[in-house]
Amino acid sequence: MKHIPDRTAVMRVVLSIMLVVAAVGAVATPAAAQSDQPDWAVEMFEDMQPMVETYNENVNRDDFGFMATQLQDQDVNLVVDDPANGSEASVSFTLDDDLRMQEVELGPRDDATLRMDTDKATMDEIIASDSPEAEFRFAVVNDDITISGIGTFAMIKWVVIDVVAVVLRGIFG
Repeated sequence: MKHIPDRTAVMRVVLSIMLVVAAVGAVATPAAAQSDQPDWAVEMFEDMQPMVETYNENVNRDDFGFMATQLQDQDVNLVVDDPANGSEASVSFTLDDDLRMQEVELGPRDDATLRMDTDKATMDEIIASDSPEAEFRFAVVNDDITISGIGTFAMIKWVVIDVVAVVLRGIFG
């Protein structure tokens, strides 16, 4: 007869793995200074300004479902990777209660609670879109933008959210 572990044992293993991942991520994620931004970052940041206005006018937190409450009132470091030249840029902002972007600045925040990672091609698509809020949501759903928490508890929370999202995508397509 095969032994089937009980729920508690499985949860202990899952939580142990998440704690190890969180600890490694916390050590391996140094903050970059604003002066370390590549040349293309300034142009991307300037191109973002009209996009932010359009996003803020049209974003509807209800479109984000259960994730809306996890994104509200978060201080975000958006890290954009450009694999063509091996560099990355950071833009920071705060998401308010309605998921509008506030305090948008070039460079990372020291007090960020979330990190979003994407590539330059995805960011360019969002910036060029007539509907950047929908393009952003689409990029998150398709893992073109990944979200992780900063700090042990937040990292674990976002790992769980990612697992739930993968399971739901597997069930509902």
